[in-house]
Amino acid sequence: MPRIARSCIETIRQQVSLVDVAGAYTQMKRAGAQWRGLSPFNTEKTPSFYVHPEKNVFHDYSSGNAGDLFRFVMLKENLGFNDAIEFIASRYNVPLEYDNDGAPPERASLRKELFTLHEVAVDYFHRAFFADHPEAEFIRQYWTEKRHFPIEVAREFKIGLAPSNGDGFVKYIVDKGFSMEALKACGLLYIFDNARDASRARARFRGRLMIPIRDIQGRVIAFTARQTDLTPDDDSSKEAKYVNSPETPIFYKSGVLFGLDHARQHIDESKAFVLVEGQLDCLRCFEQGVHTAVAPQGTAITEQQLGLLRKYTPKLEVLLDGDRAGQKGAMRMLPLALAAGLEVYFLPLPTGLDPDDLLRDGGGGGARRTP
Repeated sequence: MPRIARSCIETIRQQVSLVDVAGAYTQMKRAGAQWRGLSPFNTEKTPSFYVHPEKNVFHDYSSGNAGDLFRFVMLKENLGFNDAIEFIASRYNVPLEYDNDGAPPERASLRKELFTLHEVAVDYFHRAFFADHPEAEFIRQYWTEKRHFPIEVAREFKIGLAPSNGDGFVKYIVDKGFSMEALKACGLLYIFDNARDASRARARFRGRLMIPIRDIQGRVIAFTARQTDLTPDDDSSKEAKYVNSPETPIFYKSGVLFGLDHARQHIDESKAFVLVEGQLDCLRCFEQGVHTAVAPQGTAITEQQLGLLRKYTPKLEVLLDGDRAGQKGAMRMLPLALAAGLEVYFLPLPTGLDPDDLLRDGGGGGARRTP
């Protein structure tokens, strides 16, 4: 992957004010030559966070954190250095430049191309959901009458439809001019490894409800696809209710929590994340006003995912299935959660009831908290 040019990093450092960046996280007032505000890292009553605008650096006395604007974004957004640069460049409209390592100068990194490809895909699926077409009418009815979600939730979270005939999606993506490297790596298409073009590619998802999976910055990096009556018989995964995108250079199941991009905006150290089983459970929580819900990606919760949660709060509430499988899952998760420094509370559900049922029928306050 091409490296971001050092000259570009310096341009961002000079053009983007840390006062502006930090101001999105805490209110500050001028204090002499510096700006001062409450810590964006800890809860406090007396301001101990300082930004020096001339040097474009910060010091937070309550947490001991200090550094430049890249370090600030890395800490607040839980990003690596390159991702922090991309985050700032995107937010403040600074063009990114890459070192010429033999690749064509106009080529962005594969990761950046995959992010763009997924933006195109989520727009395609979302427009298909609202199209004037029998399949679109079916999926909207499925969403509102069978899943009992309001249409506004579909709009807010860019829910989509993968049409049962995937040829249109393949042509649409291929015609956008993405590289073969990106088309093979995106996980949305089946392409032979030795293929020189995408003319015989097939869509991975057909006839399914498409739920975008976002990274912590809110960028779409993958999809969860829910089986429906539109799923064709020749779909190799037809019997699977949910199918996730495969792992790609921008999507690692063990390191991503569905809904965390939304939930982290509603969390502080006095609140708890609510862990639910699936993506639709998570969306149900949001719809019912429980905005701190997150879900793993169809697998058991991992140590890395729990570590992500601990960066924001030590409190975790788990909506736990009341059956034996749910209890076993809790026993497997508990030592990982304790090792991550989390205070875990289990909210057991009656047997046969999942979080979607509970919240839809009982609202946002329906489970009993058990430490």
